[in-house]
Amino acid sequence: MRKSIGKFNIQRLIGKGATSSVYLGIDPFTGHKVAIKIAHQAVFSDPVNGPKFQKMFMNEASLAGKLRHPHIVSVYDAGHEDDLHYIVMEYVPGHTLKRHCTQKKLLPFDDIIGIIFKCCSALDYAYHHGVIHRDIKPANLLIDESGDVKVSDFGTALMENSDHTQILEAVGSPAYMSPEQIDGEEVSHRTDIYSLGVVMYQLLCGRLPFTAKNQPELIRMIKEEDATPLGVLRPDIPKCLTKIVECCLEKPPANRYATWGDLAQDITAAHNQLELPSEDVSDTEQFNTLKGLKFFRNFSEVELWEVVRISKWRKFKAERSLIKEGKIGNSLFILASGEARIMKNSSFLGLVETGQCFGEMAYIHGKRKTRSASVISNTDVVIIKIQSDAIQAASNHLQTSFSKVLLTILANRLEQTSLLASLI
Repeated sequence: MRKSIGKFNIQRLIGKGATSSVYLGIDPFTGHKVAIKIAHQAVFSDPVNGPKFQKMFMNEASLAGKLRHPHIVSVYDAGHEDDLHYIVMEYVPGHTLKRHCTQKKLLPFDDIIGIIFKCCSALDYAYHHGVIHRDIKPANLLIDESGDVKVSDFGTALMENSDHTQILEAVGSPAYMSPEQIDGEEVSHRTDIYSLGVVMYQLLCGRLPFTAKNQPELIRMIKEEDATPLGVLRPDIPKCLTKIVECCLEKPPANRYATWGDLAQDITAAHNQLELPSEDVSDTEQFNTLKGLKFFRNFSEVELWEVVRISKWRKFKAERSLIKEGKIGNSLFILASGEARIMKNSSFLGLVETGQCFGEMAYIHGKRKTRSASVISNTDVVIIKIQSDAIQAASNHLQTSFSKVLLTILANRLEQTSLLASLI
């Protein structure tokens, strides 16, 4: 086995497919782990399929640095060395979604909702960057050690304004392909919506909507037959989820969801209908809450997902101390719901309402700071806690967004103070 390729050190083989092998690597400059996909030379040399596989490999390589989303596997680098073609990607320790597509290992409904919602966000982001995946299936959806999902393998993707020759014929895995994709017709984001619907069907009941003894029969079923209703296969599936899948699996593309946002909206509504057994706030609920808060109104969806990743959410009853005067802290807080009061030496200073922040001076000063006042919940509240260190380690875009919001808040407070002083 090679010890290195490009600037990257190769550690060990972590996966092998028909067209390439994937190795765990190390970036010697950062020390970070990476996944290195190396194409099999014999495949590239094949006189029949070689050109097609080369196009697919170059397709994926061309995404280096272009798609930056928390639920898409990042492509860092690509190149060739000694007739070997390679792609360097984000390393995602964990497993693929295939593990949860059997009846013995099905996930809870709320986990499935969270996964599909995040896939919607990722694929909507890709679509608005001119990319249609065309091969959405459980094997291309990675689940990391924390249970988060990442979309991978854009080798068959259709890309607008690409410098490389596109593969226009039917590509993908037949069981997950839409009727129009099977026929080699023009595809759109609704093709990916169909494929994600197949994945959701499989996650809910542990089987594919269509199975057959041979590929021609499978193709006929996908084009002509309706899938067995999920309620027949598993009666406990909530109807709100079966309706979502049915809409995704409509034969005519125009009958499916018009946009990823429409699908995400129904996913959110389904999430709200389920009785979750935990007091925890799910990632889906966190993301949707952030979108509705004034504090985050100018944050991009990618930045909101990053906030979900670095924040901690907690629920408190009324009359609970959220921060105490005189205590040292280095976190800022945003009130996700409810109302609280600011107190200093038993004197009332003001209210904190939903969407407003408190404790932000610790972040502004960039160090642990003694709290100058207490904050006490007036009602049941949900608070978002973000450590200053986490923001400082976040992306430059997210840091800039936080700085803009906090600068505006401080400017408004200064203006109000100056107005009050002028009236004295």
